[in-house]
This record gives sequence, structure tokens and C-alpha cells, in this order.
Amino acid sequence: MAEQKTQIPMNTCPLVSVITPCLNAERTISDTLRSVAKAAELLGDSGWTLEHLIVDGGSRDETHKVVVNHSEENRLNVSYGCNWCAAPNEGIYESMNIGLAQAKGYFSHVLNADDFLHDPSAYVTTLRKAYQHGARILLSSIVYFTRPGPKWKYQWHLPPIPHDEEIWRYQLLAGLHYPHPGFIADTELYRSEGFDERYAISADYKLMQSLLLKQGIHKHVYGCDMPFAAMATGGTSGTWRGMIKGHSELRAINDELGIRASITKRYWSKLNMRIRRLSKESLFTD
Repeated sequence: MAEQKTQIPMNTCPLVSVITPCLNAERTISDTLRSVAKAAELLGDSGWTLEHLIVDGGSRDETHKVVVNHSEENRLNVSYGCNWCAAPNEGIYESMNIGLAQAKGYFSHVLNADDFLHDPSAYVTTLRKAYQHGARILLSSIVYFTRPGPKWKYQWHLPPIPHDEEIWRYQLLAGLHYPHPGFIADTELYRSEGFDERYAISADYKLMQSLLLKQGIHKHVYGCDMPFAAMATGGTSGTWRGMIKGHSELRAINDELGIRASITKRYWSKLNMRIRRLSKESLFTD
């Protein structure tokens, strides 16, 4: 049973810990860093601070240098703390768990090194309102983009959260799921579940579904239609190998959680996109 979390006095800890796992991210992480620093600046106007944890899985490029330079440029931003730490190169979810273990914020938010805060102002507004409502989980709309650019593709709108908990649980068990960049939870709750490192691609899906299906959590969820995060399309799950592995992992997770959704239906859009891309490439090679 999910219980109400006791709120903390302002300034005793950061309002949010943003956790960014990274590996050879020198080309994209600057967007992430700048957007989070801007959010921290806006949070500072209301007396809160923000903690940004960069967990590096063994980068061999200039990622560390980019982070160090960014920290130096923002050293006068008293509402912002950017900390870099090294992690064994054993997987992205291990890096996320390392970040969660170190997080000091009231909330925690995982934002990958190729994603960024599309609207820092909306982000800050959402965090403050969720805190005021005593929320333990935040869900938000997000926007998708492609690189280079960024080129905006489309916006995913957060569907209304039903007032009836049983209806919502029915929807979750039938396949309703949310994009990870638009998911924030209080740090204590986040850590209580953690990322299951047995899954290389879908541990974030398992964590979110596990928390959202907890009995009583429904009344502690805050939903926002403002898309504060931007997520890059593609990635590991968009490759042939990723789709095959992801399909297998989702089947195992759904069996474990009692989710009755069609795995093939979820991956059809990625498969269709991959086929269209190959068709375009063949036009230029034939």
C-alpha cells in the first residue's frame, strides 16, 4: 500500500535529482546539461535547488571534459549542483541505479544524455505543483525529435488519468505505458523498486509499471499535459537486434507483472519505421 510521504522543508535538500547516465555522449550531452542548468536557475527563484548527477559508464571520448567545462561555467549558479561520477561499464541501468543510490533530491528524474528538457519553465512549474499536491509520481507529455537538428517529430500527449483506481489498473494491465523521460518519482519510492539489471533494454518499463501498479499509488500521481522533456528517437531499441531482444524482455516482464498487452503491437511502429528507412536507402543504392 502506497503511503503519503512527509514533505520536507524547503532548502533542506534539492527538489529534484536529475540522473543522466552516459557513454561517449560528447556530441549530445551539452543540450542535456544546458537545459537542466536553466531549470535549476528557474527553481532558484523560488528558493529550491537542483542536483544533476552525471553517471559515466566508461566514456572514451570528451564527455568528461564537456561536463567539467559546463560545471565551471555554472559555478556561480547557487541553485545548481552538477556532479560527475564513474560507473563500471556494465550497462545503462546499472548507471541509473548508481545515480539513484546517490540522489539527495525529494524527487528523482532520469534524463538520458541524448535527451533534454524541452521546456525548463514547464518542468519547474510541474515539479513545484506536484510537490504542493503531495505527489509521489509525476507523469507528463513529451516531444520526440531526431538528430541532427533537433528536428521535431511529434508530441505524445499524456492521456487523462482516470479518477477510479481500478479503471486505471485495468488500463495498465491492458498495456497502457508511459515514456520514461516524462516519468518522475519521489526518490524514496524510486529507490525502493530500482532498475532490474537483468533486462538490458526494458528495465525502465518494468520499473514504471511496477510502481504504477502499486496498490494505493493512484491517489499520489500528478499528471501534466505540458511536455517538459524531449526524447531522441532511435537508440538501441530501434535496431534489429534491439527489437528482437526488447520483444523478448517485454514478454518476460509482462508475464511477471500480469500485463496482458500485445508485445507485437507495441513493436510494430518501430518495425514499420525500420522497414521504411531501408526502403528509402534502397532507392539510392539500386
